[in-house]
Amino acid sequence: MASTPDNTSTMKIGLVRLLDAAPYILAGELGYFQEEGLRVQLHWELGWATIKHKIAYGELDAAHALAPQPLAISVGYDVAARPCRALMVTSRLGNGITLSNNIRERGVSSSDDFRAEVRSMRGQRLYKLGVVSLDSCHYFLLRQWLTSIRLDPDRDVKIVVIPPGQAVRNLRAATLDGFCVGEPWNSLAVREGLGWTVAMSNDLAPNHPEKVLIALESKIADRPDQYEGLIKALKRACQFCSNPENNSRVARQMRRSQVLGTTAQGIEKILRGEYDRGTGLDFLPEPVIDFGANGGTDISAADVAWIILSTKLAEWRGTSASEIIELASKVYPTAK
Repeated sequence: MASTPDNTSTMKIGLVRLLDAAPYILAGELGYFQEEGLRVQLHWELGWATIKHKIAYGELDAAHALAPQPLAISVGYDVAARPCRALMVTSRLGNGITLSNNIRERGVSSSDDFRAEVRSMRGQRLYKLGVVSLDSCHYFLLRQWLTSIRLDPDRDVKIVVIPPGQAVRNLRAATLDGFCVGEPWNSLAVREGLGWTVAMSNDLAPNHPEKVLIALESKIADRPDQYEGLIKALKRACQFCSNPENNSRVARQMRRSQVLGTTAQGIEKILRGEYDRGTGLDFLPEPVIDFGANGGTDISAADVAWIILSTKLAEWRGTSASEIIELASKVYPTAK
């Protein structure tokens, strides 16, 4: 006789310390999980490799994850292949490319200047740029920017992987010359006089999906009602975070010591789109992060196409492009 799924068991949800984890924090603080009959434990993880492995091996029931990661897990990119699904988009945009002020002191104040600097230093040094994962939107955005300024991402610079929380300390230690990460790490580097932001998500890929809620197919099948409740709670939280009237409360929650602490200073301005790129120029409000207002939590066909392109998935484990496209349709069910 088949056992009855336990829809009241505690759900373990993995998070990485970033501004775009806000919907998960607020869903707990506002009681949305509880109203859906859920018991949730939020687990802070160091970086995206930990999230990917803990999802794949069943140690987490769900996670705040990079948009390409459910496909990476399903394909078996640097992890045991397990069928995985993206349940919703929890944030869009939110990333930036920040260069060290050490480079600025060499006369680099624009993308064109950076290209000239890299070319002039060929054979003497290779500039090192960090990303949070090779199966991330950050990696694609950085490569896209480098290509747009006529630099070869594979030859002209060295791209290395770092956890988001270690980006600023590596910039301070001069072990990195720049990085592509999410907030609050770009604005922190600017605020501490360590770097300046040369490009942002909205410059490179407007409206791109950044983080998604993910879970293994097997877990979803065992407890479908629980995951349905989780989606409802997080959609409400995304709507709350998207409302400008709630910026102060969202910022206050993210500044708590157990969340982002002092690194979250200035978060309220970022939520309003008031981002200081550290260029010394006046700045106008611009889209910095979007928690999915007006249906943005749904996965669109355009989102799926962008994710497939973003990590050059046809190169993973020798999987063909046609196989990737077919698998993506299962991993990322689009809104009907």
